[in-house]
Amino acid sequence: MINLKNKKIALVGGAGFIGHNLAIKLASLGADVTIFDAFSVNNILNQIEKGANTNNDELYSYFLKERVALLVSSGVKVKIGDFSDRFVTAKHLDEGFDIVYLLAAVSHASRSNTNPVFAMSNSLLPFINVVNELAQRKSRLVFLSSSTVYGNFEKEVVTEEDRCNPFGMYAVMKYSCEMILKEMKEHADFNYSVVRPSALYGERCISRRVSQIFLENSAAGINSSFLGNVDEKLDFTYIEDLVQGLILAGVEEKARGEVFNITFGEAQKVLSLFDMLREYFPDATVKIEPRNQATPLRGTLSNEKARDLLGFNPKYSLSKGYPKYIQWYINFLKENNITLNTSQQVNE
Repeated sequence: MINLKNKKIALVGGAGFIGHNLAIKLASLGADVTIFDAFSVNNILNQIEKGANTNNDELYSYFLKERVALLVSSGVKVKIGDFSDRFVTAKHLDEGFDIVYLLAAVSHASRSNTNPVFAMSNSLLPFINVVNELAQRKSRLVFLSSSTVYGNFEKEVVTEEDRCNPFGMYAVMKYSCEMILKEMKEHADFNYSVVRPSALYGERCISRRVSQIFLENSAAGINSSFLGNVDEKLDFTYIEDLVQGLILAGVEEKARGEVFNITFGEAQKVLSLFDMLREYFPDATVKIEPRNQATPLRGTLSNEKARDLLGFNPKYSLSKGYPKYIQWYINFLKENNITLNTSQQVNE
């Protein structure tokens, strides 16, 4: 068990799906955790701005409220802060942190392409400002990248040494940040590590990934559409496994200057989700439509490097993690008496 007592840890963009789960776990390990977030991407402010109850916004509002309640009960400090502003960044990071997790991003390929300026404001600007502040400090920066930096996978299993060929605003920005960090390591001995996750799923996510949309449609008795290939695979990763990897990337000295695939490490067919969904929703159906999405064709990301250097040990195969997620969803709907609405398919 990792002991983080007396460690000051900041999560920039930390009120989102990944951040709030990470913060709760860090606090349980004894860390002094502070979240900084502008609450404008997949969060409270943009939920208010949309106004209309579409795409299950009522449900997502409940998720957001529960996130805040869990953070408060865990003793995590939550501060409003827009890190696209360099003065705000300087003010907050001047508090002095041992580890800074940079999670801020518009984590949707299609939305990043549609509104690139907004995407850059919520990804590149916080990155520049955080790196600028940490350049003269000893803090470890953990940068959350993405499996999309590889582009279309050129083989079934990719490693961190394989060529990256990103396309689209989201992946290109992630990889650009990785390259900047690599150069800073060479020329300024910058203290960082990079984590590349894949196909995340888990409690209180409102990012509308394919695993979430299929579940919501099935629970609502609505036919799903998959804009992809019958044999298309993803390396589905349960949130608890990613959190484990992120913590190790922050505390282990061997992680310094390294890039890690933090995934379960075994791609599964996307449509296999329905094999599990039909155990709970026997009438769940899916229609296959021509592929039309901004994300690349992917497969398995080898996690051997993380296992060897960090002791990373993912525990949730899709067959174990997805039913756990489904049951949590069913219980949440019942406890809060929520009826789901029609969900528009978006493969992210």
